[in-house]
Amino acid sequence: KRSLRKDHPLRKEIRKEPRFTFIDLFAGIGGFRLAGENAGGKCIFTSEKDKYARISYYCNFGEMPFGDINVLTKPQNISKIPPHDVLCGGFPCQDLSVAGKRAGLDGARSGLFWEICRILDETKTKWFVLENVPGLLSSNNGADMGTVIEALVERGYGVAYRILDAQYFGVPQRR
Repeated sequence: KRSLRKDHPLRKEIRKEPRFTFIDLFAGIGGFRLAGENAGGKCIFTSEKDKYARISYYCNFGEMPFGDINVLTKPQNISKIPPHDVLCGGFPCQDLSVAGKRAGLDGARSGLFWEICRILDETKTKWFVLENVPGLLSSNNGADMGTVIEALVERGYGVAYRILDAQYFGVPQRR
């Protein structure tokens, strides 16, 4: 069982008493998890569908993520999500990206945002952090961003958003 060494430069010391707990949806290979742990949190549940990302996540953290979120949000499975303080997730962007076909939230991939809403409804999560592409702001002439905000506000959440570019955070890309 291999995982990121405790002294790995991307990983700060994990606190014995976490400041908060979080779940990691659409986890990829663990970017949100690193951020959450480095902020003093403890990841208590992960979901990722992609086979190879799941293997990488296991190699990085020693835990195999739950698979497809469509299976997770079925009534018999949603109870597997433990109580948590923060929901983190970067729902698929292919239908929102300017490089894609721009199907918006009606697309098969980006429409998975609604599964996040289903989880928020069931778990009554206190906070959430969602990530996506800037194309969300212009998808369907801006209507998709309005739909996301409206859906979250209807669930009792306040919403703030910001566009961040990776090039300003030590990553040699513009995204």
